[in-house]
Amino acid sequence: MPTGPPRTSVLMPARDAEATLTESVRSALGQTVGDLEVVVVDDGSRTPVREVLAELGDPRVRVIRHERSVGVAAARNAALAAARAPLVSQLDADDAWEPAYLASVLPCFEDPRIGLAYTNVIIVGHPQGHENYIFDASVHPMDRFPKVAEQNPVPALTATMRTAAVRRVGGYARWLRSSEDYHLYLKLIKAGWRFAYVDKHLARYRWPVHENALGFDRRRVEREDLKMWAGFALRHPVTPGPRRQVRLRAVRELRRLAGRD
Repeated sequence: MPTGPPRTSVLMPARDAEATLTESVRSALGQTVGDLEVVVVDDGSRTPVREVLAELGDPRVRVIRHERSVGVAAARNAALAAARAPLVSQLDADDAWEPAYLASVLPCFEDPRIGLAYTNVIIVGHPQGHENYIFDASVHPMDRFPKVAEQNPVPALTATMRTAAVRRVGGYARWLRSSEDYHLYLKLIKAGWRFAYVDKHLARYRWPVHENALGFDRRRVEREDLKMWAGFALRHPVTPGPRRQVRLRAVRELRRLAGRD
């Protein structure tokens, strides 16, 4: 068991995720680099996370309990505030890392310009059978406007970032119900940080299948994306890319509303 200070704090929001939570936490604890802590924020789960994880008995796991749900962004911010390591890593309660994930991304931070490192991912349960998250490695790392505005380049479960940088740009936007991770990456890029990409499949993303899962409702996600881009464009009106996204998405949403009538 590692005895030194953690090199990264794993930020894991969890709400009623007992079916997958233990597997996700075990995948973090099972890294070949064991100097880490896992900060699980129990976002009002009906079965408390402490009960679900009691069998692990690992002091590297810390649990913060919210009696009522405050949402993913606020839960991640709570974990970020509690993080004790110089790096933070995102991992949701239904996803998992391969054992070599951290060993592969930590060396990227030897370059002081790097604020975020990420890898490729295997998709589990995609309805069309797609398994590869990133198809074209040649365009990665994607960390410049306007290119980064065309798509979210970072699989959320593989993002490891400098803690101080994330805190300095304000953490996760609580006014977003989704895309708060993408919004954070944009803020890091705007602040001048560079990204690093490791072209290996070092995590497993579970495709959302339950109708209550946020990712399942594509219409709602697209509306949140429009809100995200509108907010970012208002704050950074001369940055190339965001205003175009607002126009494209607003037109698309207006056409949908007209079609519904």
